[in-house]
This record gives sequence, structure tokens and C-alpha cells, in this order.
Amino acid sequence: MRVNARQTPAVQSSQHIIDKDTLIAILSQKDGFLREKRLISFTKTCIQKSDSGKLLAVEDTLNNFFIKYNLSNKGIFTYFISSLTFTRKHDLKQAELYMTKAVQLAEKESQDYMAFQMLSHLGFIQTDKGDYIGAIYNYRLATIKIRKLKDKFKDNRREAALNINISDLFYKSGLYAQSLNYLDNAWGLLQKDTTGKQLLSSAILYNKSENFFRMNKIDSLKRYHALLVSPGNKNYKIFTYRQRTAYYITLLQHNYNLAIKQIKELQKNKDYAPNDLDEQHLADAYYMSGQLDSAKFIIEKILATATESHQPEAKFHLYETLARIAEKKGDYKTSSYNFMLALKNAQENNIRLTQVGSISSQIKIDETESSYLQKAEVYRRERLWLLFIVLIAALSIIVIALFYRNVKQKRHYEKLLYEAKKEELAFINSHEVRKHLTNILGMIDILKHSKNKLDDYIQLEEYLYQSASLLDDSIKNISEKLNEE
Repeated sequence: MRVNARQTPAVQSSQHIIDKDTLIAILSQKDGFLREKRLISFTKTCIQKSDSGKLLAVEDTLNNFFIKYNLSNKGIFTYFISSLTFTRKHDLKQAELYMTKAVQLAEKESQDYMAFQMLSHLGFIQTDKGDYIGAIYNYRLATIKIRKLKDKFKDNRREAALNINISDLFYKSGLYAQSLNYLDNAWGLLQKDTTGKQLLSSAILYNKSENFFRMNKIDSLKRYHALLVSPGNKNYKIFTYRQRTAYYITLLQHNYNLAIKQIKELQKNKDYAPNDLDEQHLADAYYMSGQLDSAKFIIEKILATATESHQPEAKFHLYETLARIAEKKGDYKTSSYNFMLALKNAQENNIRLTQVGSISSQIKIDETESSYLQKAEVYRRERLWLLFIVLIAALSIIVIALFYRNVKQKRHYEKLLYEAKKEELAFINSHEVRKHLTNILGMIDILKHSKNKLDDYIQLEEYLYQSASLLDDSIKNISEKLNEE
């Protein structure tokens, strides 16, 4: 689950009336930073609460006020509002285009706070589009911007929220260790912020529970479910978090009939906020309990209404389950077809995993370089202090000691960068190996369930040889890269 720095539930009404007095008060505010903060929140509320048929009128009204009161950064806000409008219309392509224009204009005008806000919202849009690489990249840029604005804020809530959003993307990509690491980072940033903990702790606990569920770690899941149930959690989604993690525990305990009952009751509960995975978990529970027709019906319904939010990883699982159902029913033709579709989505997912892994490695290198630059700056100040002492005391001895320390520390950080780059190469190439191995295993699985193994083998022989050759090349490439001086 992704979060904003301030979590507020989206509320729909028949038609939101713009509070023009409040808008005028915001536009007349002298403090530019406070004006931007309030105006972003105000415009978002106007767009989110307006009737879909009135969005253009609301957009025109806001833009006219920006012109009338000569808003200094009205261009950025104009793009921002257009992007929000297209988001409400579910036109994510246009929403991304206008938010990108807002980012570019904020960068051009050197407005770090506006750039942070626009980059964060661009990350939201790209997440909804399934562009996890773009979202991680822009959340990372937003993190850099917010760190430059530390003197403007009394807490680390915004950076913590960005860490939670990045964690969510790694979770959706199946990279659970990285996801948990970013959640730990978010928690660390909130240690001295009571208000921030109240706002974001439930999201962190829930996201950790999601990871432990996927990792099949029931003891850890139970521990974090207990923390979510504790009375200190006040998040507006807390009921949903508690109920969902409760049925997660039931699933890991293999009590599938009870899990089916829990999920179906929750889907009827008006206080519960369902998501796409509830239906998938229900289908899994039906399948594991032997209710194959019910599982098949739900999966086919999910696939028939699949949108951009249904990514290759989810589709791979759904098609694989359909293949297993057909196999158990003796329908090997349908089973083989669905295994082929599962393999196709597995290949797409592996490509995305490689890309996400690549940007993860790049982030590690960036963080290592950032740490190096920070320590280099600390070292530079220490050296100036030592030079001052040199003027007072033993010049020659201090200079020698300084030179030795400089060489030693430089080598240390050069080694860190070298190791990080080697790790990146090893990580990327390991995913290439996984991709080719997945292809081979998929084709073997097809042959395993084939009625006419000889004909199918003849058709697949060339692809098997090609995948094996590529696997061999990838392994050699890993060895060569890791042995480079």
C-alpha cells in the first residue's frame, strides 16, 4: 500500500463547491512556501471531490483565479490540476504527460518543494500504470528533493512516506528483502516523531505483514497482526488492515474453508476496503480446498476484467492455477495452453524483475556515493581544522599524518564503490540466468504434460537449445564480469 505524507481518505460527493474565500486567502498569502503547501492540498480536494462531469469547469475556475491573483508558479499548478483531472478520468497516459510537464517546469524554475510534490504524484500515477521502474526512479528523485528541504520541516514524515512507497513497489515485484529494508528505513525516520508514527505506523506494520504473508512466514505475520490489532493504531484503513491480515493467517494455516468464509463476509462488509488481491486469494482458497469450479469461475472473472493493475506476476499465477485445474480434470489441451500463457507472463515478469533489480542496484551505488561525498565533506572540514593546528604546532608531522589518512580513506571508499558496482553486475546477470532457466523449465513442463511428446519436442527443440545457449552465455558473462580487474 502506498501513502501520501498525510493520509486522508478520498471522499466523493455529488458536487464539491469551491470555497472561493479560502482560495483567495491562500492565493493572497505572503509566505510562498506555505502558499504552495496549502494550494496543493486545496486543489487536490477540489478535483477529488468534484463530480466527474464538472471537472473541466472546476479546472477552469481554479486557473482563472491563478491568473487573476498572478500566481507566480501558475504554470506548474495548471499542469498539476490537468494531471489530477485526467487521473480522475482514468486516463493515466495523459495524467503522466501533464505531471511530467509540471516536474520539468518546477525543475526549470528551481522550485524544490514543487518538484518534490510533482515527482511524488508522478510516482503515484506510474505505480497505477504498472511502470514500477519509472515510479521508483521518481520517488528516489523526490527523496533527494525533500532532503534538500530539511530546514523547512520539523520531521521526516515525507521521506518516510517515500520509503514506504518504494517498499510497496519492491513488494509488488517480489523483492521482499528490499521491501522490508525500506520499511525499516521509514520506521527509523519516524523514531522521534510521535505524530508521524501515528499517521504512518499502521501502513508500515501492514506492509510488513503483506511481505511476511508472501514469504510464508506465519510467525512474523502473527506478530505484526498483533501489533495492528493493538489500540494505538488509528489509521482510517485500520479495520481493513486487521481483517485482511487475519485471513492471511488463516490461509497460511491451510484452513481454506474458514478463509473462504472470512473473505466472502468481508466483501459484504461496508467498512471493509476490498482490493484486487482479495478475489485472487479467494480463488486460491477454493483451489486448495478442492473446489475447482469455484476457483476457475473467479479466476476467469479476474482475467476478463484485467486492467493495468493486473501485472505479469499476478497473471502468471492465475494462468498457472487454471492450468493445474484443467490438468486435474484431465483436460490436457487446455492445461497446456494455460501453461503457455503462464510462461509468457513469467517471462514478462522476469524482464521487469531484472529492470527493478537493476535500478535497486543503482540506488545502492547512489547511496554509497552519497555517503562517500558526505564523509568526504566531513573529512574536508577536519583537514582544515588540522591545517589550522599545523600552523600552531608540528607542521611536518601533521601533514604526513593527514596525507596517510587521506590515502587510506580514499582507498576505502573506492573499494566500497567497486564492490557495489560488482554487486550490480552480479545481480543483473543472475536475473538473466533466471530468465533463461525459467524458459527451459517452462518448455520442459509443457513436454511433461504433452500428449504427443515427440511432435512437441521437435517444435520446442530449437527454443530449448537457444535458451540453453543463452543460459551458458549468461553464466560465462557473470564469470567474466566478476573476474574483471
